[in-house]
Amino acid sequence: MIVKLENYNGKYKIVSLALSQVAKEDLLKDNLDFIYISDNDIRLYPENVVVSKDKNIIEKLRNAHDYDVYELWENGKFSEYYDDSSLDNYFFVTGKCNSNCVMCPSPDISRQKGGNTSVDTLIEIAKHIPTDAPHLTITGGEPFMVGPDIFRFFEFLGEKFECTDFLLLTNGRIFAVDSYLERFVEKAPKNSIVAIPIHGSTANIHDMITQSNGSFNQTKIGIKKLLKAGIHVELRIVVSRLNKDDIYNIAQMISDELSEVDYVSIMAMEMTGSARVNQDKVWISYVDAAQAAEDAALVLIENGIDVKLYNFPLCIVKKEYWTLCEKSISPDKVRYAETCENCKMKNACGGVFAGTMSMEKGELRAII
Repeated sequence: MIVKLENYNGKYKIVSLALSQVAKEDLLKDNLDFIYISDNDIRLYPENVVVSKDKNIIEKLRNAHDYDVYELWENGKFSEYYDDSSLDNYFFVTGKCNSNCVMCPSPDISRQKGGNTSVDTLIEIAKHIPTDAPHLTITGGEPFMVGPDIFRFFEFLGEKFECTDFLLLTNGRIFAVDSYLERFVEKAPKNSIVAIPIHGSTANIHDMITQSNGSFNQTKIGIKKLLKAGIHVELRIVVSRLNKDDIYNIAQMISDELSEVDYVSIMAMEMTGSARVNQDKVWISYVDAAQAAEDAALVLIENGIDVKLYNFPLCIVKKEYWTLCEKSISPDKVRYAETCENCKMKNACGGVFAGTMSMEKGELRAII
């Protein structure tokens, strides 16, 4: 949600939202900046300054939630960062990345010149998030591109959120460096899992996809070091035209060398950013992607490794694999085709990415 608070002209700040008197009193007690919605106006606390009297904005914000967290910009723009009713909240650390994956849903320019969220700002956001938040994701780009100052952020998260589950999305290459591995083991929140992609069973395939020589060896070394240190690891396999014939081999390699991981997620692509630019190189039909995913899943299951299937519509996946399918696409990105309206499994199905709908050529069908 984004609105404009017309009477605000102060500094950029992080604020919580209070709709109820209880939330207002909690936030005052915690000495946090917050916006309070009354019947007649919107006020910034603790200053108790009116920042808007717009009835439309008041009505719109009444559909939000106590303890939501917003960014309040110098020009009065008021944009949601954390939704207290959602399990899909994340900290965006940076757009930069030291890999350049051909099918990345972010554009090249973001990975090369994307901005950072300062660690101080990340910590300020975290201060406003309730301690009972069930799940938070840390993502980029590659979060470690901001350097060792990120450990200050990890330390704060670990000290504040004792019961929150954390998911760190990273290419894993940094964990080949002992100093980073050791500090991560020391500072990471205790309920953390690190999600790392493997794009090929060999350096030739993996590095061709990441467009970064040496990334395969660094990633494997990093994964093995994390596992040895007792860190929970999720491995991710994104199915594309470039690796569809290698997915089975990746599963076999994981079974042989990395079987201590918590689980493996096999994923269909999101066709935005570089993936869209390179669609002739990377796009694969849902049917072909699902076949490769199912074959790999069977290998992993036979070797006692848990498997999840992300971003696959149920109608594309064989029924015996439905229990592996997750509703993994965030609500703002998920779409359903017209034919899905008659499908009895629609409520259980994760749909497809908005950016991928135009690539789908009549594969989706209603399950009657």
